[in-house]
Amino acid sequence: MLGLSWARLGSFVAMCLILAATPGANLTVVLGCARQGGQRAAVAATVGLTLGKVFWAAGSVLGLAALLATSRVAYDTLRLAGAAYLVWLGVQALRSARRRSALRRPEGAAPSLSALGGFRRGLIGDLLNPKVGIFYTTVFPQFIGPDDAVVPAAAALLVAHAAVLMTWCPGMSCLLTRMGRRVARPGVSAALDRIMGCALIGLGIRLAVVPL
Repeated sequence: MLGLSWARLGSFVAMCLILAATPGANLTVVLGCARQGGQRAAVAATVGLTLGKVFWAAGSVLGLAALLATSRVAYDTLRLAGAAYLVWLGVQALRSARRRSALRRPEGAAPSLSALGGFRRGLIGDLLNPKVGIFYTTVFPQFIGPDDAVVPAAAALLVAHAAVLMTWCPGMSCLLTRMGRRVARPGVSAALDRIMGCALIGLGIRLAVVPL
């Protein structure tokens, strides 16, 4: 299979499943998009963050992402930019919670976040996450054997990672959007926005003060 053994591919998929199931920035951003824009925005956000990983994988193959592992300035700059973006998203979620508490959205009203907005959040969030760059620099290449054709093998691994993300993240957001009227209640809705906002701000602060 493109020179890539099934054993390495299986190990990579298992690792991706574990990472996807671990609460982090990706899942939090996707769930936040689901809260504000429904399942379409959540899927679009997942497409955005998956496209971001295409960039990082290409950078790894070309040696671009290795810069983050060797240049502390480059890493810190991207890390702080990503932290600021996560905090900004968290503040927006808290503002949304305040609006929901003050004013009930009419039933059937349009979502506050479009699919394009969800895609943009996913893409920017992934591109500004230096830990993704480090993953694709240090871990990703370990699953490509010395005798493998690098580009086809990297493409196969990337497709596998994308398949995991496109299954897990929208699936989790679907659980949220399918909870129906209970989630739509102003009090519950505002509480969920507060949880998402605090989680995003917490992730942003952690990224800023606890580097790899």
